[in-house]
Amino acid sequence: MFRCTVCGTEYSEFRHTCSKCGSVLLAVDYPMKWEPEGVGLWRYSSMLPVLRSISLSEGGTPLVRRRDSEEEVFLKFEGDNPTGSFKDRGSSVVISDAFNQGYKSTTVASTGNMGASVAAYSAYANMTTRIFIPEGIPPEKVAQITAYGAELVPVPGGFAQAVKSSLEETEKGIYLASSGLNPYFIEGLKTIAFEIFEQMGVPDRVVVPTGTGGLLTAIHKGFEELRSLGVSDKVPQMIAVQSAVVAPIVEAWRDRTELRTPGEVSTIASAILVKVPFNGRSAIDSMNRSGGYGVTVTDHQLIQAIKALGQEGIFAEPAAAASMAALPDLEPWPDARTVLMITGSGLKDPSVVLRRDL
Repeated sequence: MFRCTVCGTEYSEFRHTCSKCGSVLLAVDYPMKWEPEGVGLWRYSSMLPVLRSISLSEGGTPLVRRRDSEEEVFLKFEGDNPTGSFKDRGSSVVISDAFNQGYKSTTVASTGNMGASVAAYSAYANMTTRIFIPEGIPPEKVAQITAYGAELVPVPGGFAQAVKSSLEETEKGIYLASSGLNPYFIEGLKTIAFEIFEQMGVPDRVVVPTGTGGLLTAIHKGFEELRSLGVSDKVPQMIAVQSAVVAPIVEAWRDRTELRTPGEVSTIASAILVKVPFNGRSAIDSMNRSGGYGVTVTDHQLIQAIKALGQEGIFAEPAAAASMAALPDLEPWPDARTVLMITGSGLKDPSVVLRRDL
């Protein structure tokens, strides 16, 4: 079963968007059992609606407590995934679905990390893939996508145009492995919640760098499922972090308005530079239901956060450091146990740390 994140319409068969309002869907009401077995993402096969077929041993990422800090702050480092970002969790599930259905080709629009992930998993599945990218992608990410043998298609304009191009590919019978438009992608990401639960129980709050809103939606979904099964008795407060110059989710949550599309902007946090967040409404719903909220950070704060994480032995790309950048601006909560999502490796965009103008 699939449910629209905005109007609630339910569908019995897989689809990308709601036919009534055009919004994205979540997979719901399928059989689940809490029976972890094995290692990595597929340790939680009993909680997933897709059978494992394609895996590069994603998941099982470290949860590191900050040293020299009286506060209980933990770093969930997703840069340890095969292609260096949290996207690999979703890619393993959606490419498994594509493989199970007999697809030979995949496509996706990406600002870098998603493209690299889908390219890697498609290559391992012996599928061809076309990756549509907007302008301004760090060359390191372009090189990584190219290394996996994907067909890279630069698209003039922004991310929305790249998405449009990838959707046109589906009309040719090509599988859409989108992080925002394929509901199975969220299912892969929610395993982060399961891992955190096994590593430390349910934290008080989880701070999430937010672009499309999918990661925050997924982590909340995972914790809600644990509570619904009686495995846990609470969910953490979900906190979204966006760039100060492109924060449609945080601004809509703060102002209690509809999502608004920002104008032409730039930020070093290219991985969360998403003007039209597909999972924006579901992310805001997750924030509200968990008592969470939104925070924005500047490029200068991101650079300082990258350096602070370096002192913890973790190298993060700019967007991945957004949770650390937001830490000083979180609402006071004595004795809270806080998890900061560090979503991608600094090797994705290494030169930014050398900038002197921020």
